[in-house]
Amino acid sequence: MSVIWKLSLTLLVCFIMTHNVSAQGKYWPSKPFPIIKQPCKHYWTRFYDRDNPSGTGDWETLSDLRSENPGQICANPIAIEAQLINGSPAAASGNNISISPSNGLICINNNQPRGVRCNDFKVRFLCLN
Repeated sequence: MSVIWKLSLTLLVCFIMTHNVSAQGKYWPSKPFPIIKQPCKHYWTRFYDRDNPSGTGDWETLSDLRSENPGQICANPIAIEAQLINGSPAAASGNNISISPSNGLICINNNQPRGVRCNDFKVRFLCLN
C-alpha cells in the first residue's frame, strides 16, 4: 500500500493505492487500480524556537530540535511552517532563509543583504499519524 498526499490550504487528502509486491521487491498496481481518497489524520507540532539569531544566524534545524525534544517530532514531517517570534509570517522578515520539512529552517547572517542580520524564527512541523 502506498500513500500519496496532497496539501491544500483547506484539507490534507490522502490517496491510498494498493499494489502487489513480488519476491524480488518489484511492485505493480493491482487490477483494477483501486484508489481510496480520504482525509489524512495529521497534526501540527507545537512551535519550536531553539536558537537566537546571535553569532552566525538562526538555526532551527530538525536534527537539533529532535535532539532537544526527543519523541516530540515525527520521523518524516511533510510540511513546515515558520513564523517570526512575534507570530508574523516568515516572509515578513525580509531574510534569505533555507526552509524544508526535512531540514528545518536556517538563516545565515552572511547570506543577508549588507547590514541586515537574521530575525528570530520559530517553526512547527506537519506530521501524518
